[in-house]
Amino acid sequence: MNTRENDDGLDLNRQYLELKAAETIAHIAWLQRQPNFDLCLCLHEDWESHGFYVYEVNPDNQPSLAEAIVERAAKVCPIDMSEMIEGREAARGIIRPNLDPLSRPQWPEAFYLLAHKTRLSYTLEAPSDFPMSARVAGLVEAVRGALDP
Repeated sequence: MNTRENDDGLDLNRQYLELKAAETIAHIAWLQRQPNFDLCLCLHEDWESHGFYVYEVNPDNQPSLAEAIVERAAKVCPIDMSEMIEGREAARGIIRPNLDPLSRPQWPEAFYLLAHKTRLSYTLEAPSDFPMSARVAGLVEAVRGALDP
């Protein structure tokens, strides 16, 4: 339906700090039953993108997987080479926001995971205007790049 909102008009990927959406409440309840993990990969699409890109949130400066993720995705999906993506500086399809999650009034899933489950987060963004086969292939290869850099 080209929306991130549920039937109540709530943006489901901005509900992870102040819980209102039933879907997010259920998701967090499930996450709380899971053990902590080494990294998270959130698979998304961006309708404004010119190609695949990734957000890396790595507050402890662990070895980065972002380059390997983008390199693998590039085999099957063009990379967004814009210098600004979603209002943030980007380089070769990688955004490394310098954000303090506590400064944000609304949290995406990645911030919740960073605060409660892991210290390394990648949000993989496929271009939703591209054919489904290219989007899926890009995300699959990106995940492979993260797991087998």
